[in-house]
Amino acid sequence: MSTLPLQNIRILDLTGLLPGPLCTMMLAEMGAEVIKVERPETGDLIRHMSPLLYAYLNGKKQVVQADLKSENGIRYIKETVRNSAVFVEGFRPGVVKKLGIDFDNLVLENPSLIYCSISGYGQTGPNAGVPGHDINYQSITGLFSICGDPDGGPEFPSGIQTADIAGSMYALTSILAALHQPKNAPARFLDISIANAMSMWMMPRYLEYLTRNKPPKAELMGRGAYGTFLTRDGRYLCLGVVEHHFWINLCKKLKLDDLLQDESLVGWTAINARRQEIMPRLQQLFLKQDLDYWLRELKDADVPVSAVRDIGDWTHDPQFKHNNFIPHHKDGTIDQSAFRRFPVDLAI
Repeated sequence: MSTLPLQNIRILDLTGLLPGPLCTMMLAEMGAEVIKVERPETGDLIRHMSPLLYAYLNGKKQVVQADLKSENGIRYIKETVRNSAVFVEGFRPGVVKKLGIDFDNLVLENPSLIYCSISGYGQTGPNAGVPGHDINYQSITGLFSICGDPDGGPEFPSGIQTADIAGSMYALTSILAALHQPKNAPARFLDISIANAMSMWMMPRYLEYLTRNKPPKAELMGRGAYGTFLTRDGRYLCLGVVEHHFWINLCKKLKLDDLLQDESLVGWTAINARRQEIMPRLQQLFLKQDLDYWLRELKDADVPVSAVRDIGDWTHDPQFKHNNFIPHHKDGTIDQSAFRRFPVDLAI
C-alpha cells in the first residue's frame, strides 16, 4: 500500500476562491486530511464562478458548512482545531479577531498549531485593509510595466492568476517548513502576503534591471531571438534562444551566415540590442514553411523551440500525453475526474 508524506496530518481550511484552496489542495494531494469550512447556502464563491475549478480544488477535501457568526460555528472551529496541525484562513486582516478565531485565541485550543493567514498585503502596513485581487497584486509589484510590446506601455501580463498562484505556493512551502518542526514545538504564525509573493517572483527581473543600470522597457525587455513567430500555416512557434551556442545553431540552420560571422553579435545583450534587425528577418524565414516543419528542423538542430499551443489544444501535446499529465479516455476525450493536482509523484 502506498503512503504519502502528510498522512495523519489534519488541515482546517477557511479559505475561498483560488490562493488558499490551491494551497490546501496540494496539501491534500500529499496525503493530508483537509476539512474545508464554507458559509451556509452560498459557500465558496468559486462554486458559482467556475464549478469545474471548484471541483478540482476541493474534490479531495471534506467540505462542511458552518456559520462563523454563530456560537455553534465558532465552537466547531475551536473543537476541530484541537486535533488539527494546521489552520489556514484567507479573510481580510482583522476579521478573524472579530470572530474570535485569531491566532491568540486558537493557540489556547492547540499550543502547537501552525496558523497560516493568506491576505493581499499581509496583516500590517498601509495596504493591509485594502481589498484586492490578483490583478492588483500584479500591478503594484511592477509586473505590468515590463509586459507586452517592449516599445509599448504597461500591459496586463498574462491570462493566468500569477499573483494568486505565487501566494499559494509560498503558503504551501511555509506550511511544509513549519510541519518539519518537532510535534511539540510552539505555535507558529505564518503571515502570507500575496503581493510579497508576487514580489519574490519579480526579483530575478528586478535584479537584471539594476545590473543593467535601470534601462527603459524597450532595452530591458527587447529580445533578439526570443519570442513568437507566425508560420506559413497560420500557427505560431516560440523560440527561446539565450545561450550563444543556441544562437550559432539557429543561424547555421537558417543559413544566416552574415549574422553568424558578425563578431559584434556575441552574447545575449548584443543580440537583443539588434532585435529590430533580427526579429523581422526571422519572421520572414518562418513564413516560408509550416509549423511542424520548423519544429522538426529546429529540434534536430538543437535549438530551443516549441509550438504555441492554444488553450483548447495544449493538453493534446505529445509531451503531456507521454507524461499522462492530462489523462484521456480511450475515445480521446479528457478524463476530468483524473486531473493531476501536483506535478510530482510523492507516493512511496
